[in-house]
Amino acid sequence: MLRETRRARLAEAPVLAEAVRWFEHSRMLRDFENKHLLANASAEDLRAHRVVISDLIADGEILSWQARQSAVDFSSVGFSIEDIEAETRLLRDNARMFHEPLPLGEAERILEAAFGQSPT
Repeated sequence: MLRETRRARLAEAPVLAEAVRWFEHSRMLRDFENKHLLANASAEDLRAHRVVISDLIADGEILSWQARQSAVDFSSVGFSIEDIEAETRLLRDNARMFHEPLPLGEAERILEAAFGQSPT
């Protein structure tokens, strides 16, 4: 039911306009991440981020699906369906980064393998 409601909401506006709005909201979320989450993120900021990023990921999936179904040409606004799919993957990566952090030991092993020295 939620999926149908989301799809109906996205269908209210042309896919092109929704995609432009979605990219702008994704940019706004990146600004929020940079200002509020990179250093000393509060529990409230993390909760808000989880809700917004989950919504953007879902909308990105629906937008790319709708665009492929309708063969939407995004060239007039300067991006493509592949750009929507790439941004959706970046949003997923950021969701994992902020909400599923690596255990310290694993992070140290990765840094040591990549740079040849322990961070401590």
